[in-house]
Amino acid sequence: MPYCPKCGKEVSEEDAFCPSCGASLRPERRLYRERVEKREKEEKMEKTEKAEKREKEEAGPAAPLVIGLILVFVGFAFFLATTRIISFREAWPYFLVFLGMIIIIAAVYAGIIASRRSPRP
Repeated sequence: MPYCPKCGKEVSEEDAFCPSCGASLRPERRLYRERVEKREKEEKMEKTEKAEKREKEEAGPAAPLVIGLILVFVGFAFFLATTRIISFREAWPYFLVFLGMIIIIAAVYAGIIASRRSPRP
């Protein structure tokens, strides 16, 4: 007499399922189900990887833009300081205010992008 591959109980040859644990006794169906589950798991992982890649691509333009604006402002401040229109001491408060504004704008932008990705119900 055959035995259940899952629980090890003795079963008859006519049974399609184990009367003890309910496992399928037909190897074709069990293998098919395992293949389907494996394929579904792989598809889910692929979707997750694609979503992570898309998130990285969406966040990409914000950082270079912020860095570029800071460099432009610092360059402009140095230009004004070298032409003696303003001194270096006067440039730092303006730089900090400008930097704060850029950070606030970047945070708002990131919030908008995040809300688009996962809207509230």
